[in-house]
Amino acid sequence: MALRHCLGACLLVAVALSPAAADDALTLKDAVARAVADNPELALGEQRGRAADARSQRAGQPPPLELGLELENIAGTGQSRGLSGAETTLMLSRTIERGDKAVRRRGLAEERGALVRTEADIRRLDLLARVARRFVHVVRDQRLLEVAEEAVTLARQARTQAQRRVDAGAAPASEAARADIALAEAELELEHAEHELKATRVSLASLWGERQPGFSRARADLYALPPADDLDALVAALMRNPQLRRLAGQHRIADARRRLAAARQSTDVTLSGGVRRREAMNDTAFVLGLSVPLGSDARAQPGIRAAQAEAAASQRELEAARREFYAVLYGRYQELQHARTELKTLRERILPAADSALSDIRNGYGRGRYSYLELVDAQRGLIEHRRRAIRAAEHYHRHLIEIERLTGSSAAAVNKDS
Repeated sequence: MALRHCLGACLLVAVALSPAAADDALTLKDAVARAVADNPELALGEQRGRAADARSQRAGQPPPLELGLELENIAGTGQSRGLSGAETTLMLSRTIERGDKAVRRRGLAEERGALVRTEADIRRLDLLARVARRFVHVVRDQRLLEVAEEAVTLARQARTQAQRRVDAGAAPASEAARADIALAEAELELEHAEHELKATRVSLASLWGERQPGFSRARADLYALPPADDLDALVAALMRNPQLRRLAGQHRIADARRRLAAARQSTDVTLSGGVRRREAMNDTAFVLGLSVPLGSDARAQPGIRAAQAEAAASQRELEAARREFYAVLYGRYQELQHARTELKTLRERILPAADSALSDIRNGYGRGRYSYLELVDAQRGLIEHRRRAIRAAEHYHRHLIEIERLTGSSAAAVNKDS
């Protein structure tokens, strides 16, 4: 179940990060498959789940039959010398549990097994969310590298124009020197962007054990923003969160302990029967036995009180976590909406205006209508707005990943072939 939820968290982003590229380009689906294929933490969770199932079966078993043998009046003196006066008793006994103790034990073991599986779901969800975040990071750095290359191109064009003006005597030599500095700075930013992309590609590939990434680029459209459910639907889905499911599981375990402790008030009875052989009289007789422990109710009371307190504490902890998760979800949802609005405003209003302004200033600078500082300011403004748009899109995807992680949603699982 959790894998489906985790794929929902990651693949909802995959819908947005999809258009085709080179043959060795990496999709989010590919990255998820590689990370899951041979992950030791996930394999550990499967083994723990099998162990929990076995413990559940064992816990439901009744007390075993016990075979006992007693030898009396042996190796003594007189008529008891050697085995001549021996009495041999062969007994078969079993404790009869009252109060449905076996059922309570099995119920407790099953709740513990469910908790083990929930913890495996948490590890799986954490892994796949980590894959999605790093994938988005690679896509962001690819875009930032493109913007850095554009910045170098603009700086070179500005340097060429500045040199022409200096050569024509329309500007001082310092203008060309400043253009050289701006070009050098742009080239440094490009070099930094290249190293950042290399690092994030290695970080992503490390999730499936590769030191040298076996993909050329991440195949994605960062600006395609998949829609999120409305807030009410997300709040309703919040209980699918594995962390809350774990706390709910811990509460059920505490409640199962309380029921088992209460069952221990019921006194168990041990029945036994067997055969006794008396050598001195050369005869055989049947033997029956019954034993009942005393004070079971009083001895059970401290355990009952402790279990009741643990169950009440786990219920309070679950309620506190629900409130906290709602606050986190609400904050993420607001940030998600802001990121969408920011990206929309940048792409539809600010970037077209900045592009148009730069084109006008670049043409006017060649004719002396604008200064070099105005040209540089327009270039920097355009580049900065492009970077801001990239970061707004990245923030949207990151908030969406966290929202899907909070709600354990599998709404996008139908798009698993994207």
